[in-house]
Amino acid sequence: MIDWENIRKLHLGSYQGTYLNSPANGIPSSNAEAYVIKETEKFRTAPGQYRTEFISATIPAIKEQVANLLNAKVDEIALVPNISIALNLFVKSLPSNIKVAFYRGDYPSLTKPFEVGNFDVKWLNFINHEVDLDDLEVFLKNEQPTVLGISHVQWLTGYTADLEAIGILCKQYNCLLMVDATQSLGAISIDVQQEYIDILGSSCYKWPLAGFGNGVFYINKQVQDQYPPRSSGFNSHTWVDGEAVYYPSMKSYEPGHHDHVAFHRLSYALGQIDELGIENIAVRIRRLMNYTIQELKNINVKIIGNFSMDHRAGIICIENKKGLFEHLKSKDIEVSERSEFIRFGLHYYNNEADIDILVKELDRFL
Repeated sequence: MIDWENIRKLHLGSYQGTYLNSPANGIPSSNAEAYVIKETEKFRTAPGQYRTEFISATIPAIKEQVANLLNAKVDEIALVPNISIALNLFVKSLPSNIKVAFYRGDYPSLTKPFEVGNFDVKWLNFINHEVDLDDLEVFLKNEQPTVLGISHVQWLTGYTADLEAIGILCKQYNCLLMVDATQSLGAISIDVQQEYIDILGSSCYKWPLAGFGNGVFYINKQVQDQYPPRSSGFNSHTWVDGEAVYYPSMKSYEPGHHDHVAFHRLSYALGQIDELGIENIAVRIRRLMNYTIQELKNINVKIIGNFSMDHRAGIICIENKKGLFEHLKSKDIEVSERSEFIRFGLHYYNNEADIDILVKELDRFL
């Protein structure tokens, strides 16, 4: 039996207020910070040995953690500072004349590298904030894009895409599926094999609870061979007889040294996900989501998107009203204001009491 309240104390013990803003950034556990401090002290006392072990043992071990979480192979994984850097390096490997498709309103970090790179970008529209699979199939058949990019969980609505269904369509029409998992990794299960994902990236400061400065990038071996990376640095080379030799690989997306603080924090966070179990985390979040949705219905608050729970992860958005964000902030309730929406998120360290506080203040204001 998982003691969620004890885990809550490890993450929110120092926080004063009601934290419902994991979609903006999650809060690492105090144990993670203690672990990082311990590792930093090792670095201070034996820097040379520490550097060697970090490069030769720690980084490969973290890649194995990521590969296990995604059901990928280790040589399909790169450790990056964030998804933005990864995608800006990835576009360099692609011919500039290819056609790339996105949904309007998807997160800019996913779309902008391709827009700025002068690719032939085509746009789909969500229908009632959701992916219409029939509409997508017609689009893929008619437009024949090389790549379809989509966020697993939409940042403005919380809509969670059925990646397996989308992946099947992409395979059928010879289109690569590229996924931004920044709003899902660490909250719900992802299987790159079962869901036919060709490229996936995620910053890890949100749901994995790993703090800033670390991210993961996956490209399956077939895509690596088809579009070899065209980026490099000291860290991307293999040393042979004292000379740096370049072999295109996922190390090409790691041109410089990794930040030992950021990636030790990621290692700890991934270990915590493994210990708790991603399915247990997903069940915990779903239980809190069900409770929240019912409580919001009880006070007649409109939720954006009429999604089933199969299409929800940990994000809920409601209509914004003038002064609502400021009211919640004055009550020490931390959420995000996103244009016409108020967005809040429920992670495993939240509980029903957090939701009750939010609902009480929404009812009072509205």
